[in-house]
Amino acid sequence: MAELHALDRRIEIHRAELDPEVALLLARAQFRGRLEDYQEAARITADWIAAQPNDLRAWVARTRVLTAIHEFADARAAVEHVRKISIGDDALELSTAIDEASGRRDRSAPARATAARLRPTAPNLTVYAGSLALEGAYDAAIALIPKAAAALRDNSPETLAWMLFQWGRLYEQKGDFAAARAFYQAAHDRMPGYVEANAHLALAMIQSGETTDAKRVITAALVEDRQPALLEIGAQLGLVPIAEARAAWDRYAEALPRAFADHAARFYLAGGNDPHRALALAQLNLSNREVPEARELVVQAALAAGDPETACAAAASLIDAPLHGQKFAAWQAFARCHHTVEANRLAKELGITP
Repeated sequence: MAELHALDRRIEIHRAELDPEVALLLARAQFRGRLEDYQEAARITADWIAAQPNDLRAWVARTRVLTAIHEFADARAAVEHVRKISIGDDALELSTAIDEASGRRDRSAPARATAARLRPTAPNLTVYAGSLALEGAYDAAIALIPKAAAALRDNSPETLAWMLFQWGRLYEQKGDFAAARAFYQAAHDRMPGYVEANAHLALAMIQSGETTDAKRVITAALVEDRQPALLEIGAQLGLVPIAEARAAWDRYAEALPRAFADHAARFYLAGGNDPHRALALAQLNLSNREVPEARELVVQAALAAGDPETACAAAASLIDAPLHGQKFAAWQAFARCHHTVEANRLAKELGITP
């Protein structure tokens, strides 16, 4: 935890230095997942814009914060201010991040590929690998890991932990949980307070039957952060009451609904045992992020809530989705609402026998 406590101290040192303060708050939000850091960054940048409406740094920071909390319409408006003021490529980089997060991957994927080709830094190669994995090109994505590792020039714990976690995600998306677990363990070792790495490490341990080790990881993490993703796994392991996890997700989803709609919906669909709330959040998420994984979540929530027609409507564009799981969700929906032609087509593609 020393690295994250050092980050805490750096934030205090840079209080009232708006640019570094916001950047550090977003960094801590990325690693600790605390609602309050997102809220504070949003407040600071809103006040900064009000006080200095022609400050490029203010608009860049504001765009980054709005993207982080998934307020994409406002982020696109903010990046237009950047475009008017900046003489560099700030707007291009910010727009690519918005496009990727909001579902315009037809624009973000080529931009990521170009950045990786022209500036093959470790972060650029890793982000490009992530965009490939979203399209199911796992082997191509994983092949970039050695290139990214060779290009790494920053050995700070924050950078190393982030890179290792991202590489683990590539293997997890491919279904290789053993390799993913190794990367998550390495990320955890370099930054034990990294909430998302801890959560994925514990889930990988559970997947491989290492329940005792998963309990150890989550118990230690909860000492520092009662973050909802950790509480959710803690409840799954019998370490905390499910009511505490539900209260935490309630607070996050109510405060920044677009930012946490996806994760909160998955909780209410599973341990939270509230499929109707899951469906409402999944639909909000889809309205904000037109991506196959968001449609898949709506399908799952709608089926759990006993609403096959909504599931089928969401599944329509998943027939040609890039990932097996997304097509399987579409097949489930079409089978439930008796769309026989579509269900039979997907059953054949997926190798599902009657």
